[in-house]
Amino acid sequence: MRAKIGPMLMEARSVVRALRANLDVHLGPVLVSGTLSEQLARELAAGAAPGAVVAAHASRPGAAALVHVIAGEPTPADDELVRRADRQGVPVVLVQLEPQAQRKQSFVLTPFVVECRAGEGFPLPEIAGSLVDAMEYPVALARRVPVLQEAVTEAVLGTAAIRAAIIGALGARSKGTRPILVLEQVRMLGELRALTNAPAGGDALPVILGISAATLGAGLVFRAAARSAPAALPAPAVGAVVAAAGTWALGQAYRRLEAHIPSA
Repeated sequence: MRAKIGPMLMEARSVVRALRANLDVHLGPVLVSGTLSEQLARELAAGAAPGAVVAAHASRPGAAALVHVIAGEPTPADDELVRRADRQGVPVVLVQLEPQAQRKQSFVLTPFVVECRAGEGFPLPEIAGSLVDAMEYPVALARRVPVLQEAVTEAVLGTAAIRAAIIGALGARSKGTRPILVLEQVRMLGELRALTNAPAGGDALPVILGISAATLGAGLVFRAAARSAPAALPAPAVGAVVAAAGTWALGQAYRRLEAHIPSA
């Protein structure tokens, strides 16, 4: 067992370095434009780092994302704004005020469209979810914009569970994929740790390595659960379910315990 832990912890160091690289990426502000843009910008900027969310009249290169609010049918100006952002490599989320069932044009401009019904206020959870789906580095942005943290957390957990299910199905009743699954779980826990604005680089290494050791132990429990499943069940299905459920459970357990983990 000790012979296996050493290489695994070395791999965990690589995971930490990769996570640090993703968090060190420079992100510009989230730009908010269109109808009631200043109001939405204030709501998205609640508790955010200064300048992380700003109201703007146009997209700009280097922005983390553009949230554009439109009322009624998209206009040629809306179309040009989205196309300019696309050329600049800036992901776009459209917020459609007073949506109607027959309006389809918004989805032609971008797949990330959030409907906002009159009198209900801006649906921040849905807008946050669309931003997370549209972005390449959502964890790094959520460290600066707390409104996004819940959506990013759910995305991290969901993505890790899906990957774990694939790994579990491919490696059913085999030891070969267990290290890959453990590293996926370490990556998930590292990203959850980073969301709290705790250190995610070298200062986080002792915490992440401790998580790695605990994950190795949990992996033995999950493997035993897979072996005890009824023989009539297909091994890939059992492996997928156990790996996904175990990964999800680890993530949820970490969320409950994170307040008690030292920040450095």
